[in-house]
Amino acid sequence: MNSMKKNGQKWKLIYKASRDGFSASDFHHHCDDQGPTISVIQSSDGGHLLGGYTSESWSPKGKYIHDSNNPFLFTLTNPHGIAPTKYSIRFPAYAIFPQICCGPQFGSGYDLFVGSDSQTKRNSYFCFPHSYNDTTNHGSLTFTGDTKLQTNDIESLSINTQIIK
Repeated sequence: MNSMKKNGQKWKLIYKASRDGFSASDFHHHCDDQGPTISVIQSSDGGHLLGGYTSESWSPKGKYIHDSNNPFLFTLTNPHGIAPTKYSIRFPAYAIFPQICCGPQFGSGYDLFVGSDSQTKRNSYFCFPHSYNDTTNHGSLTFTGDTKLQTNDIESLSINTQIIK
């Protein structure tokens, strides 16, 4: 994660599901209109760490949001022993899909879909790759070894660039 943080950036924890709630409305209450965010997800199965970054705000519009500022998905830990890896966008027009009924959704298809109450339901999933590039060739099994996802926690951080004097 440190390699993703550039000089002058300040990251602020704006949402922690285990503290703020796992519902879609909890996510949107804390994350909408916050500008660029990175969401880090810990899976219940194996405690794997994964997530995504977008420079666009999470404001439910019910349509795909174009992000040409290098959005990406990532894995930090996974069942394959893949080193921490960023998966770049292939189709920026489908970077994210903010909907009031769901948590973070990245890509068409969806590459990463987090449903409401993802800590108790296996209603979240991966259809990777669609809009993001799979450079490690594990497809939908890349992040947790399964196409379904149940979360242990989700943290979203807003990223603000500060001018350094």
